Amino acid sequence: ARPPAPDESKVLLDLFTAERAAFAANADGAKSLIAIGESKPDASLDPADLAAWTAVASTLLNLDETITKG
Repeated sequence: ARPPAPDESKVLLDLFTAERAAFAANADGAKSLIAIGESKPDASLDPADLAAWTAVASTLLNLDETITKG
């Protein structure tokens, strides 16, 4: 419900960069991760990018700040 602070943005970008490199080196792992769920991934997008953004989104959604109101 708020934009990230500059230091938080850096942490998220660093996470994306690290996950992107890991999934680029493990294409099967990236494809397995993005195959989970009801919707199919857009075939025109890079699976490593999608998997890396999935990791970032998962991190954000698992923060106490996201889960706890008040």
